[in-house]
Amino acid sequence: MRRDDWQLGTWWRIPVSMHWTVLLSAAWLYIIFQNVPFTLIGCVAMIVLMLVHEFGHVLALRRRKLGVTGIQLFGVHGETTYNEYAAKGNDAIVVAWAGVAAQAVLLIVTLVVTPLLPFDSVPLLSYISYPVYFMFVNFNIFLMIVALLPIGPFDGHAAWQVIPRVRAKLRRRKPKARPAPPPEPVATLTPEEQREADELSEKEAASLMARLTRKSGEPTQDR
Repeated sequence: MRRDDWQLGTWWRIPVSMHWTVLLSAAWLYIIFQNVPFTLIGCVAMIVLMLVHEFGHVLALRRRKLGVTGIQLFGVHGETTYNEYAAKGNDAIVVAWAGVAAQAVLLIVTLVVTPLLPFDSVPLLSYISYPVYFMFVNFNIFLMIVALLPIGPFDGHAAWQVIPRVRAKLRRRKPKARPAPPPEPVATLTPEEQREADELSEKEAASLMARLTRKSGEPTQDR
């Protein structure tokens, strides 16, 4: 473990640690809420949100039989390390999208369940719900955008590789144009055959002209 990390334990046989930059996010949440209890609740919800994202990666990795070596939480993102040398084909793309997909599931569940909770009858639940709802909806969407940035250590660096992969796959499926039929061979005549053909053409032309001249010279009869 690095000196600037705090070990949170081993969860699901995976060592989980938290980097000191998470404290910066806690200060940022205090600026947002301007309330110490809300900030504390928001910090817990933020860690839960980041773990949901990282364990989305873990589910995809284990489904593809890739070993997970650890999870580390930073200020506004996390990092799930695994055996990248064993990854094949689209493994990195699927794993990258799995984290955002887990966040999307949490977002949908929060939007569906919140209206069903009895806030009027349980005042404490109403008090806790505001920072939790903010973190699981508003802050969640913000983290999804950050995660999909195609820069640095974020998931977008691998996730958006899906676009060229899909284009290449569609290009391979595009039917190939049929080749043009070969040109018909042109008959070539020897000089003697060409001369005979010319003489025959001249005779036929002279015979046709003679018939036409004879026909035009015959007198016409009145009816």
